Amino acid sequence: MTIIGQFYFAKMVDVVLGEIRMVFIINRAEFRDKVMGCWLGKNAGGTLGDYYEEKYGQDELFDVSWYKDIPEGGIPNDDLEMQLVWLQKILEKGPGLTASDLGDAWLECIAYNFDEYGLSKTNLMKGLAPPVCGWHNNSFKYCMGSPIRSEIWACIAPGCPDLAAWYAYQDAIVDHGGGESVYGEIFNAAIESAAFANKDKVALIELGLSYIPEDSKVYGSIKTALDNWRAGVDWVTNRNEVKEKFFHPVAQSTPINMGFQIIGWLYGEDFGDTLCKAVACGWDTDCTAATLGSIWGILHGASGLPQKWIAPLGDNISTNATIGGLKNLTAPTNIQQLTETVCALAERVVKYWNRDVIFTDDCAPKQLDVTFPSGLSWLAESHPGTIIHNLGGFIEELTYHDHAAIRGDKPSKITFSITNPHPEPVDFTLSPILPAGFVSLPSDTQSRKADPGQKVRFELEISAPADAILETNKGYLVVEAKNYPAIPAIPLVFVGAVRWMVSPLFKGAGLNDDLGVKEDSIFISPPAGFTDEWRAGTELELAGRFGEGGVIYMLHQLYSEWEDDVLIGVSNNGRMKFFVNGDFIHETKEVVPVRAVLGNKNALGDLSNYAVAKFRKGWNQILIKLKQENTPHEAHLTLGKLSSDCSLNHGIPLFDICRSEFIWERNK
Repeated sequence: MTIIGQFYFAKMVDVVLGEIRMVFIINRAEFRDKVMGCWLGKNAGGTLGDYYEEKYGQDELFDVSWYKDIPEGGIPNDDLEMQLVWLQKILEKGPGLTASDLGDAWLECIAYNFDEYGLSKTNLMKGLAPPVCGWHNNSFKYCMGSPIRSEIWACIAPGCPDLAAWYAYQDAIVDHGGGESVYGEIFNAAIESAAFANKDKVALIELGLSYIPEDSKVYGSIKTALDNWRAGVDWVTNRNEVKEKFFHPVAQSTPINMGFQIIGWLYGEDFGDTLCKAVACGWDTDCTAATLGSIWGILHGASGLPQKWIAPLGDNISTNATIGGLKNLTAPTNIQQLTETVCALAERVVKYWNRDVIFTDDCAPKQLDVTFPSGLSWLAESHPGTIIHNLGGFIEELTYHDHAAIRGDKPSKITFSITNPHPEPVDFTLSPILPAGFVSLPSDTQSRKADPGQKVRFELEISAPADAILETNKGYLVVEAKNYPAIPAIPLVFVGAVRWMVSPLFKGAGLNDDLGVKEDSIFISPPAGFTDEWRAGTELELAGRFGEGGVIYMLHQLYSEWEDDVLIGVSNNGRMKFFVNGDFIHETKEVVPVRAVLGNKNALGDLSNYAVAKFRKGWNQILIKLKQENTPHEAHLTLGKLSSDCSLNHGIPLFDICRSEFIWERNK
């Protein structure tokens, strides 16, 4: 794809292996102005939209024309402040940083545990590496947590949209592996990087679209908004069509918000109007406006931003570090200092990757045609259940099938692949080392010969009895390459699945009906008629069981090494009651869409299906009584402790518990 460069870049002819290559020349002063504009615009958009964001989207447009609240430094926003953490980590690790490094940053610096943040961090803490930590048991991998973090990658890779997209991918898969959100961040990073060389909105949007799959919902939403604009459709009608085609009740859903972002950009008459139209569309209002603010800032520079919108916020970025959202933050929060740091880093990055980019203090070069690569071949080959290693001179890939949990009722399947990059054939052997009680099929050492450039695969099925399954189950795959140095063992981690006793359907029953199940009892033997079932994650998986309606019970017992208050959520799209240790705790307040979060002491998850109860040291029991209101039925159980060091009070993961046995088994 060719787009017309209108700003920094000039053409220099350089002969390399007989070919003419393009060298981009960037004027440092203009680059600094645009990077500063990026952060100022981001802060303004996030501050404008924050007031309007809710848990669920609403059909009506918002009436937006100005800030509802203008605190000094803007409103603290994860859209902006988390990118300070990424900057901090890349300064530490260097331009070659990967998803694994960003996973470390999550655990070192980010205290948030809501939505995808908490679910992916739980997986990280249990030992799952990216992208599996963002893929396994994460019902929020379609949400906006990653598309909002694209600017740092664009600013350190100006005029290199494919490189910015690669960084964005490393970022997004940590908490959104396999989700539409990965495409949202790649799209944003690519167009923002290209925007350092071009002002044409349509050309930039088309470039971004070329980087993501055409069959993705993100692509479809953006394309719908663009096609309607081209056809002369007014912005409200366009918004309503995007809403209808890509509707999701959760306000943070990525596809619908990407369409609203594009509508704000295409129809906005100036900076303020662009942000206001995006916010008026609704849903994740701070995210769409913040991204558009940054794009506008890159295109026009800080010098081109209206002081009416920028001056009231000042030069300092407000963060939630002071109240526990972030920790161990050392990156600059002053926008002037942040800009200087990012500009210096950009020069390091393009040099590290040997990109044809030159920074100069000379006056801005003339305009020229700039050709950017379109499409990302490696994106189509990626798999969210695959962890890639480069150990011992070989490329190792561990792929989980379906999920990364170990269940007691059926084996978990994995594939291990190794690629031989050497000019001679290599003989490999693979031997699993598993936790006590775990069994591999095949159980013997396997052998494969890989020709030069060939990838060979080993298929394994891993099983374990209920009494061997812990919350985290760590083993290794030991690989030997004949006549080569030792290869470090490959970690093989399974999280423990969750075990339930599930009742038959009580047809036509209601939540308040006495159905003969002793709701105020702790069961010391299997309830009559209940079946023993396993779940890989939080999902209760009852869709299709309700038939024409009724009630189903689910019984879960767990053993805890501690006593504490626990946030318990039974997020569902019907109605429920739950009981803990025989005591009634909570009942659905009103039917709401599903939000399976770790909880929040103040907001209590979805505001309808969450409550706090005390767990004892030793055995605890949760009995859930579910009634279908919608088809298909969806429900999740999430558990989290109250954070002692974070005044935001987001639930934190539970450890030192066993969720794979029942009282009557342990007490045999």
